[in-house]
Amino acid sequence: MTLRPSALPDPFFIADHRAIDFLNTVATPAGEVLDWLADGAAFAAWLRRAFVIPDDLKISPSNLDRLAAEARKLREWFRELVEKHAGRPLKPSIAAALGPLNEILQRGQTHFQLIPGAPLAMEELQNWRAADAPLQPIARAIADLLVNADFSHVRRCEGAQCTLWFNDISKSHRRRWCSMSVCGNRAKAAQHRAKHSS
Repeated sequence: MTLRPSALPDPFFIADHRAIDFLNTVATPAGEVLDWLADGAAFAAWLRRAFVIPDDLKISPSNLDRLAAEARKLREWFRELVEKHAGRPLKPSIAAALGPLNEILQRGQTHFQLIPGAPLAMEELQNWRAADAPLQPIARAIADLLVNADFSHVRRCEGAQCTLWFNDISKSHRRRWCSMSVCGNRAKAAQHRAKHSS
């Protein structure tokens, strides 16, 4: 059973990279499927929490539903890619699989603007009036992960029932859990019960 957006808890932002937080927009804690992209309204709510977008951004409900469907499709493409390559450095051969991401990135509409200051700065800004603009920060986050992160540190939580992923940016690169306070404590409690039941 998938919970309706109004019944969803706050989304998980535990992955240490927005692209993997996007991957974690569907999760199955406690046996219930949570999908923060289930429809246009849920997608808009998640997008506002995940990225800095204009407060006055107006998108029609039908366009939001279309964007949510496209985001879910992108998420499943990304999930397959992560499951196939996580835990090891990416090889150049991955380029053959990047068509769906590049197609969304090609639709991006940005412009540059000079920002006053000493010294002057140049900033790239998103044209939020473009129909597919809400997909751009997600696509850019995925591209950033693929280009700038060490994929050997992308891992799935070791929790028995957990479906969440993370980018291990810890100094020792020994992170095992999506959250020590959730899956880590459950594992410790299970070890404690096993030790004392013998």
